[in-house]
Amino acid sequence: MYSHKSIDTLFMKTLFVAIVLIISICSIAQDMQQYLSETKSMVKQKKYAEANGRYIWFQNHSLESSPSMSGVRLSYALSDWKFLAELYPPAFDSIKAMRDNKTKLLLQNNASVQLFGDVAALNKLIFETEKTVTLFENIRNADKDKARKCWFYARKSLFKYKRYDLIKYYVGDPVSDFQVIKEQRNMMLKVSSTKTESMKKYLDDSFVENSLDLINYSIAMHDLESAKKIRAEAMLIVNDYRLRDLKLNTISSKNKSY
Repeated sequence: MYSHKSIDTLFMKTLFVAIVLIISICSIAQDMQQYLSETKSMVKQKKYAEANGRYIWFQNHSLESSPSMSGVRLSYALSDWKFLAELYPPAFDSIKAMRDNKTKLLLQNNASVQLFGDVAALNKLIFETEKTVTLFENIRNADKDKARKCWFYARKSLFKYKRYDLIKYYVGDPVSDFQVIKEQRNMMLKVSSTKTESMKKYLDDSFVENSLDLINYSIAMHDLESAKKIRAEAMLIVNDYRLRDLKLNTISSKNKSY
């Protein structure tokens, strides 16, 4: 048996290692933030080719040392890269080349499904979200289990193009799915480090859009009861005109079967 002293010593050593690890992770994340800041400065200095190479490296390698940059990588970093592409056409070619390469990898059986998130973000960046839908459909035809794992990343594009023929396999009860969306919003509000009005507006807009997706899906499935229930509960959270003005009827999908 361990003595109290040895247990305390072991605890202190474990705590020390944990603190060092946390400091190390924070330091690496700061390094990556500095990397992006320096890259933006290069764009201002018109060092376009060098900046493009750095954005390519960031997308391919930043998560190896700093997994916490996953959100920044597919949001702010991509937006900055797109800004460069508007000034420097070869950067746009690089974006498309990365998208095409990752698309090919995804169609291989051993490719990580996390690549789908990358492809979906790149397609959205260059306004080609229809290709996300096509890719998802191709994956589903080849491997339904893999498609289920990609669903999270494909969801927004599938709803955008009203692909209810595919969505119905992944959304069981729309009301239950709405509860998940509601909890996600609440969680994001709690953990957000920037609880500004703009952040709340972003989360509210996202919540309303996701709610509308489920309402329109319910209407298409001739489930008016779920559509009404989702709208009523959503409006208690965000009283948005898009929810108020929505006409709840089944006319648009009356003659269409999914």
